[in-house]
Amino acid sequence: MRWKNEKTLIMRTAILSVIFLAIGYTLFTSFSEERGLVDAGDIAPDFKLYDMEGNVVHLEDMRGQGVYLTFWATYCMFCRDKMMYLKQYYAEFKEKGVQVIAVNLDESEDQIERFIDRFQVPYPIVVDKGVIVGNAYGVTAVPYTLLIDKEGIVLERSIGPKTEKQVLESLDKIVPSP
Repeated sequence: MRWKNEKTLIMRTAILSVIFLAIGYTLFTSFSEERGLVDAGDIAPDFKLYDMEGNVVHLEDMRGQGVYLTFWATYCMFCRDKMMYLKQYYAEFKEKGVQVIAVNLDESEDQIERFIDRFQVPYPIVVDKGVIVGNAYGVTAVPYTLLIDKEGIVLERSIGPKTEKQVLESLDKIVPSP
């Protein structure tokens, strides 16, 4: 009788272990960084977001141009640095066919307006209410940047700070060829 109880205990332990492994794997894959991740070679998911004046910014409307798409937040110092570099080169690269879109991740309009006023940001800032677009792109941290070519294909994805030189090199990469 004792041997039968030990065998039952071993069987139950094995079954519970398999169940816990399955649950752990499911949770890991559901919440890992790869969820919704858009990477180099992918077609950039289309979106429509509103800028601070209420105008629609539609990614599809930018086909034929390079797009520097950056996700940011007002509290992010690295975002601020990158945005100041973009501010310096925005007009020059806009003439070359490059659009800059800064997607704020669901902060209040007051916070964003203060930021825009303080730093005189000249390029479109849109607000991702509910972080729906950020989730579709797999944004896990800011600054999060994608370089998109004139065909809508992601050339590069990067997370974290950039030097002025790196931002300039990124802008050069997405200038559409004639």
